[in-house]
Amino acid sequence: MSSLEVALQRALAVRLNLISLTQLPFVEEWMDIHLDRWLEHNPMPPDLPPDASEVTYLAMVGTELQRLWMGAWGDPRGFVPRMADYFKLCNIAKSDAAVLDQIGEHLEPTVVGSWIGVWGGKVTTGWHFWDQHPWAAVEGMFGTHEAKYQLKKFVEDHAIEHIDRFTQSIGDASYSEVELAMPGDTAAAQVAALSQGFAHFTGAPLEPALVERLLAVASPQVSLAVRIRGGKIARVGALAPGLSLAELEAMCTAAKLTLDPKLGKLVDASRGGIARVEYGRAGERAGIDVYLEPGDKAPGMPETPAPSAAN
Repeated sequence: MSSLEVALQRALAVRLNLISLTQLPFVEEWMDIHLDRWLEHNPMPPDLPPDASEVTYLAMVGTELQRLWMGAWGDPRGFVPRMADYFKLCNIAKSDAAVLDQIGEHLEPTVVGSWIGVWGGKVTTGWHFWDQHPWAAVEGMFGTHEAKYQLKKFVEDHAIEHIDRFTQSIGDASYSEVELAMPGDTAAAQVAALSQGFAHFTGAPLEPALVERLLAVASPQVSLAVRIRGGKIARVGALAPGLSLAELEAMCTAAKLTLDPKLGKLVDASRGGIARVEYGRAGERAGIDVYLEPGDKAPGMPETPAPSAAN
């Protein structure tokens, strides 16, 4: 089996494992065409340049199983042509297309991709950059509004020099989101900065029980996600590295949020594992989202032999 055939087999397995996550009751039948369209417009191994790495995927489900999100990203040379076709089928507005073009030219990202989500009975889609960019370059992309100044003050107060991710939705009520790694050499310093971020943007710090759970994470690196819609802060999220199901249950208990018992089966169905967990607060609502990294082997798929020299 050639190396291309091996890569193609793995990519197909990842897609099958992603599809297994879309069989949730709240995903209505009419949404399937949108999810299928998104999947079909992510590049496969033959679409990627020889020196490009494989496509990276993440899937997110809310712990109460009422939210789903899927994202992919990789080398722009493989993604940009497929994204252009995808957004045309989405009837992207000229204003949304202009934003993508302008920000792309401004930041010149090296890791790009698209995403799709289902929540609140709607399907939302958009694009994201997953490489670091200096805050000085990103700041100019925001207009003159309350949220921009809130974000600017927090970044300057904590001497944050770059963002780790930029996300943009398209369509009605579109939003922008940036992810900021929290400063500090210890878990305590990073979690303290994270709690200060919640106090700064929402008016209330993280609950003590949640702080305790975040401090228990084996890897200390945590991040803050800030979403802006209509010039105002719409949502703030605390992102932590992947947890075990037992640790996730403890976090849900600390946050007084529901953990559906079927979530464990979904984690198994992904054939991968929990990559990261996010506690989010939007107004009076709060929730915990679990990000799964889908595996590259489908159920029953045999181990792939090493490529033959003859191929």
